[in-house]
Amino acid sequence: MLALGLALAVSMLIPLVTGGSYSRLVMTNFRAPGLLYAGLGIQLALEYLPIPESRWHDVGFGLLVASYVLILGFCAGNLILRGMAIVMIGVACNALVITLNQGMPVEDAGRRAGESWIEPTIKHHLADDDTRLLFLGDIIVVPEPFGVVISFGDLILAVGLCDLTYWASRRPRRATATARVGADLPGWPGAAAREGRGAAAREGRGAAVGPARRAALDLDPYVGGAARGPTPPAAPHA
Repeated sequence: MLALGLALAVSMLIPLVTGGSYSRLVMTNFRAPGLLYAGLGIQLALEYLPIPESRWHDVGFGLLVASYVLILGFCAGNLILRGMAIVMIGVACNALVITLNQGMPVEDAGRRAGESWIEPTIKHHLADDDTRLLFLGDIIVVPEPFGVVISFGDLILAVGLCDLTYWASRRPRRATATARVGADLPGWPGAAAREGRGAAAREGRGAAVGPARRAALDLDPYVGGAARGPTPPAAPHA
């Protein structure tokens, strides 16, 4: 959970450093947010509730897998949002290695990260010779002052959260393009005024060109057709 907290903290700085809008970020319309709340709530409960160690591999593991199913369901329902696909890949990587190993394997936790991961929990345990897909486990050491070990899935999740907050804090391009196209449609606010200005400009150009064109018509009897002079004789046939 500490890795997720760090990723969220970094992603929340993205609108500030990139000129985004926190109000647009807060107003983002997420689908089925209850799935996310339920999934995170289960993981928090597994961290702090006193579940007997004898039930870690049945009740605890079942709840852990269920939490990832809920979180993945939330991600799948919001794939329309830019950046959510990357978030989903990161969550899926963690869910896969946890499911295959009945928990997140931590490589050399006691030696590489001090006392933080010495004691196994429902979610974390030391890697051994039977560990599967260890490269997706917690093998990346974050030095002090954090002193934690994270996985590649955590890194992918962090990148996805930053990408998600970046785009969610900005005005959608589709809305901007729709506004520009709609401004030219009849009935759109301001369209009548723009049409009036365009008609006035066209009349002004016509008034400026009119006298010169009329003078040319008066000088050349063949300009303007039969209304301006006699029809030129046809060429004799050979």
